[in-house]
Amino acid sequence: MKIIRSIAAAILLTIAGTTISQAQVSTNTVKTPHGGIIQNSGDYKIEMVERENNISFYVLNAKGKTVSNKKITGSVVFEFFNKTKATNPVSLDTNNSLFVYVPKANIYAYCTIKLLVNGKTISSKFRNSEVSEQDINHGHQH
Repeated sequence: MKIIRSIAAAILLTIAGTTISQAQVSTNTVKTPHGGIIQNSGDYKIEMVERENNISFYVLNAKGKTVSNKKITGSVVFEFFNKTKATNPVSLDTNNSLFVYVPKANIYAYCTIKLLVNGKTISSKFRNSEVSEQDINHGHQH
């Protein structure tokens, strides 16, 4: 009887593990308007799209539509592995995006964008997807 219970428990754990894995995959493949990472910030959402030496940010309304960048101002603070920081202003770019150059060849751990949108200050902190959590905890990238 113990063997049957053990086998049944193993089967249930296998099925549960498979179900959880599939749920995680589908969560990570949500399509975003510009192919980036989205975070909520007040009444808005901010989407970050990383590139080789720069980042584009898009401000989205509650329905996920891109907000005009015409009156948006702000800056991005980059945090590096050695705990130093650098601040770069955002520039207006095409397709209502906000553009910022990445200092030090894309080796930042985190970046925090702070924007003034329609009289409201919004901000969001993003982790550099090109570096691992282990790199961040260790204090440098290999």
